[in-house]
Amino acid sequence: MKSRHRSLLITFIVVITISVMQIHVYAANQQRENGQFNGITLDVARRYYQPDTIKSFISQIAQNHGQFIQLHLSDAQSFAIENETVGQTLANATQTNGVWRNNTTHQVFYSKAQVADLVTFAKQKHVTLIPEVDTPAHIDGMVKTIRANHQTQQVDQLTYNNKSYGREFHLNTASTTFVKRLDTEVAQSFTGQQNMRFHLGGDEFTDQTGVNKPYITYLNALAKNVRSLGFIPEAWNDGYISQALNQYDKHIQITYWNWTADEKGAPGKERQKAWATMPELIHHGFKVLNYNDYYLYFNLSKKNVRSSNVAYMTSDMKQNWDPTIWDNDNDSSLNTLHNIVGSSVSIWADKDPHSNINDKQVLKASQKFLSQFLQLARQPI
Repeated sequence: MKSRHRSLLITFIVVITISVMQIHVYAANQQRENGQFNGITLDVARRYYQPDTIKSFISQIAQNHGQFIQLHLSDAQSFAIENETVGQTLANATQTNGVWRNNTTHQVFYSKAQVADLVTFAKQKHVTLIPEVDTPAHIDGMVKTIRANHQTQQVDQLTYNNKSYGREFHLNTASTTFVKRLDTEVAQSFTGQQNMRFHLGGDEFTDQTGVNKPYITYLNALAKNVRSLGFIPEAWNDGYISQALNQYDKHIQITYWNWTADEKGAPGKERQKAWATMPELIHHGFKVLNYNDYYLYFNLSKKNVRSSNVAYMTSDMKQNWDPTIWDNDNDSSLNTLHNIVGSSVSIWADKDPHSNINDKQVLKASQKFLSQFLQLARQPI
């Protein structure tokens, strides 16, 4: 009898020891994964890049041990991908020198075949391509496309004009159903990758500082949809209100770019009281990615692509930024990479002067900035 008790005790100790070891291994793996998903966001909605240029960016990311390229596909100027849901089809477009252009809106866009080729190339380089379909705002280009497809009544039913942010989707069931169908079609072009992600947008759409229940319902529904397709959902931080953090889907990983969406003065202070900080989100169990616009945004202009300006931005980032620095250039209370999945630099094209800059100039200007960022992003804190 004593021998049996001793045997049971030994078995119990072995099981407990193995369980503890597994917990430690899991924790170590989680710690090792923190901060290791890093890449670049390309604004392809407001600036068309030749597919070969995007391939060059993919190669740059791979050579510098990065993991992803996020393609910002929708904005005020354009909806940059072939899509039957909104009527952006090859039948309504003309191809000239490899570039597809909508016959009515004159927006340039990527065909599904071009996207498939980019995804194949990215997979060979072990880089993930992430589609971003930004809603509920930043949809003016999409709305123009829908109208050009003779669906004006649908536009009027699903969207309205926000005086501050332009055209936006209503946060209701009809709009949610439409955007889910839109996202599903876009997602089909990005399947078969490792670490598949789908960015749902959610920036610069509201001045609200109270709990926005319709937005939470809308965002959670979109997230559930892309999760069902095998994608990790992502969203910008703008719509995350501190007092409602338990209402958002925790599977959504949050790309944190700015605490107040660049709002200054009294409105900015009101947002600081209400909008969730990156440490708050981490504390509540969300996973985040650092997109700090102060250090990591490269806004295209003739001035910014000058070598002297690139050298200054690169040096400033090297001296003062790490993945815990989330609020402009302010010090951070964070001292670990816990739940910081990774970071991204972003090349935005929201300023008019960028139109005189060619792809080769963008690649050259961003190369050192990008390589320095990827080196910083993966260093332990």
